[in-house]
Amino acid sequence: MSLTRMITLRSLRSRPMRMLLSMFGIILGVATVLAISVTNRTALESITKLFEDTSGRSDLVITPADTDAGGFSARVLDLLMKNSGIEAVVPSVQGSTVLAEDLEQDEIGLSMFGFGMGGLLVYGIEPQIDPLVRDYRIVDGQFLSEKENRNEVVLVETFADENEIKVGDTIKIVIDNHIERLKVVGLIAKEGAGRLNNGSFAVITLDLAQKFFQRERKIDQIDLVVIPELSDNENLEILKTSLQSALGDDFSVIFPAAQGQRQTQMLGTYQIGLNFLSGMALFVGAFLIYNTFSMTVVERTREFGMLRTVGMTRAQVTGQVLSEAGVLGILGSLLGVGLGILIAQGLTRLMELLLEQELTTLEIPQDVVISSVLIGVAVALISSTLPAFQAGRISPLEALRIRALSQDNWLTRRGWILGAVLLIFSIVVLIINPFPYDVQFRMGSMVVFSLFFGGTLMIPVSVNPWERLMRPVIQIFFGRSGRIGSSNIQRAKLRTTLTVGALMVGISMIVIVWAMTESFKGDLDTWLEGYVGGDVFVTSSVPMGKAVWRRIESIDGVLAATPIHYFDVEWRQDSGEKVDLTFMAFDPASHSKVTSFLFDKTDPDPQGSLKQIAAGNSIFISSVIHEKYGLDIGDELTLITRRGDRDFRVAGIVVDYYNQGIVISGGWNDMARYYHNEDATAFLVKVVPGYSPDEVGDLLDDKYGKRDRLIIASNEKLLGRVTLLMQQAFSMFDVLALISMLVGFLGITNTLTVNVLERTQEIGMLRGVGMTREQIVQMVLAEAALMGLIGGILGVAFGVVLSRVFMAAMAAMSGYSLEFVLPTQRVVIAVLIGVVVSLVAAFFPAIRAARIRILDAIHYE
Repeated sequence: MSLTRMITLRSLRSRPMRMLLSMFGIILGVATVLAISVTNRTALESITKLFEDTSGRSDLVITPADTDAGGFSARVLDLLMKNSGIEAVVPSVQGSTVLAEDLEQDEIGLSMFGFGMGGLLVYGIEPQIDPLVRDYRIVDGQFLSEKENRNEVVLVETFADENEIKVGDTIKIVIDNHIERLKVVGLIAKEGAGRLNNGSFAVITLDLAQKFFQRERKIDQIDLVVIPELSDNENLEILKTSLQSALGDDFSVIFPAAQGQRQTQMLGTYQIGLNFLSGMALFVGAFLIYNTFSMTVVERTREFGMLRTVGMTRAQVTGQVLSEAGVLGILGSLLGVGLGILIAQGLTRLMELLLEQELTTLEIPQDVVISSVLIGVAVALISSTLPAFQAGRISPLEALRIRALSQDNWLTRRGWILGAVLLIFSIVVLIINPFPYDVQFRMGSMVVFSLFFGGTLMIPVSVNPWERLMRPVIQIFFGRSGRIGSSNIQRAKLRTTLTVGALMVGISMIVIVWAMTESFKGDLDTWLEGYVGGDVFVTSSVPMGKAVWRRIESIDGVLAATPIHYFDVEWRQDSGEKVDLTFMAFDPASHSKVTSFLFDKTDPDPQGSLKQIAAGNSIFISSVIHEKYGLDIGDELTLITRRGDRDFRVAGIVVDYYNQGIVISGGWNDMARYYHNEDATAFLVKVVPGYSPDEVGDLLDDKYGKRDRLIIASNEKLLGRVTLLMQQAFSMFDVLALISMLVGFLGITNTLTVNVLERTQEIGMLRGVGMTREQIVQMVLAEAALMGLIGGILGVAFGVVLSRVFMAAMAAMSGYSLEFVLPTQRVVIAVLIGVVVSLVAAFFPAIRAARIRILDAIHYE
């Protein structure tokens, strides 16, 4: 054992560059897995904690089934207080407002969850009981007094600092175009309830909120704390069901975490892609480790043979290589953890931009660190297993006769059979079953790995055809020296296979990211042109009624304006199960003057569909709902309204990705009739030809912007920001693709370095018969360029196939059905990237080869 440790340490010290190359694959793989895991967990925990903070220590939450119903009767409190299983009943009223002194907001907040209109979120609470469920840590002043009709407010410290507000000041807020004055009696920390609305949050007394927000004798939410005996999951579920039955369909009894379910679901699809690509990065790292150890075995052939001659058994030689891999795995994993923490910090900041929400402090969970280290060590050991067995099979006689002679093994001779089987199996499975129920795409990931592995095993048998096919191209750029370099890739097929395989995976990841980005962008841009239709987008942090509509249309340069309003509804399926949907109300007459829906290709009569909406009791469903639930034109949906259950006929299918496509569109009159609401969320404005959107926006802002608290943006600028947000979202995938390319770069450097060492005598002989240093460089670069070209072409092929598979899987799992867009120019660029990366990686080995002196080469053994 001591001899093994001594040999291991000596081997690692004697080959520092090889050791670093081996560790680098582990470091990158572990760092990527750790960073993605930590970022994903931080984002999900932040969203979950945000909604837990809303209800704090409550066990159940009661809200109106119709969120636009304007609250529900406070008489429900009496019914709940009589329930012996409930310890505390905590009511609240919620509303949105703005400070009268606020500067005019000229930018609409954007995040992965849609548009944010800003403003100040106000909770009306009962000061004596609300702290039972929500935390309010006072940092200055005091909390609300329990006396009624006191115009007092408590703000979050960060919000107060940003607006230069202190305890004792009087602030003015705008509610329904009226100014209300409140005295600031205290400031709370930005934690617990203070994290709501990213800190733009205030609390006032319940009676005052009911007065301000026209909720006389009504409340918006009830938080329940149950007795300790009923706090376990089973009893809570029983109590939840009992309360839901007693209260009826006008109410929703939910768990606090359910309030953040939609956000976590929206983030889930994005994180599946991150998890999958991080696994691919680790997979590519395994290539580098295997490549390095395979070359180490070849380079140390004599050393292993000598160890065999002095009595070391095959098992001991195999164990020696595995022990070295274990040491490198441990060191690389520990360094990978450090790098992963740094990457996680950067990814978390990027996630904050995407979510437009401050995430909780980055924490590194112990289980994630341990699992990442174990993964790194396991990958190192698995990747070095085959080279270790090859080292154990070296006979003493063979080792003493030959130094560094690369030999083919079963992978190069018969591996193509297994590769063909894996390729056929993977392609068939991916085409037949896009894993509609595998929400984490675990099975899909395994099949994709099988596809890559099968493709890699097919490379050795295709090296000769590739070389013959590409030889003329290589010769054009590198001359006769290029022909020699081109043929050299056939001399170490296993090494070539590993290098090309690493490049193939890296290029595939780049193509997948680009193809998915372009496909999303194409459909998203087309939809946004309708969704953010017209020329100017107008919204506000306060409700906008018909009077605002009239004022907008009175502005010079406005051709037409149309309102839209989003609110949550429930669809009662035939089975009795309820499905949460978003309802977009629009006015068919004015909407047609400003913009148009993007109808699905299956809709035969778009104009007739719009007439049905105008007639009432009809809706459009999104293509996502059409695909996910199998609904079609003519079918009916039963929606729970304030006037009871109502059946709405599907008049058309439209492309709509709002709320991940779980959205229906209906008439403005239906919203007023069944949901008692006529306020607009936003207005889409069409300008008169000859007027610029910015000019009309400025006129509208000057005349009514301050009065109605309008937020105005030209559609061109808004669409540009949406595009930027999408690019930021996909930038994480680009980072992972670049990591894979970096591993491929190191693999080529490693391969060509060993090739130069093996061919030292050969290079000396070539120099002896007249080959110049420049020609030696060209020969090595030609070999690298051919490997890059093969890896690039194969990577593009696999990337195109997999991107289509991912889109099919996404359509099956979430209902998204995007039109596949292949960015042809970028595909060519991807192949060129493979070649360029290969040439850059080959530069130092080529220079090293050119510097070999003829006399040294003759004496080299």
